[in-house]
Amino acid sequence: MNVELDRGVIKTLLRFPKDLRREIFDHITKLEKPESIPSSECLFPAKNIYRIHIGRRYTIIYKILKEANTVLVLDLMTIEQAHKRYRRYR
Repeated sequence: MNVELDRGVIKTLLRFPKDLRREIFDHITKLEKPESIPSSECLFPAKNIYRIHIGRRYTIIYKILKEANTVLVLDLMTIEQAHKRYRRYR
């Protein structure tokens, strides 16, 4: 699958130190095969929205667009922020 990043995700990534950006980008590239990520959790099945944790600090929220063969990375945030904002994607 193709992986696309929301503009806000790119802006967030650019604020991080280089080593953390590399770690996050490694997780993003794994989204080319989203079914192979064991730690992935479906947040909203009707909208194909999922999340993966990066270590114990960050969360990636993404949507699988099967008809377009694309994974769209919607958001990147701390785990605490993600727990407060899950409702936003309903």
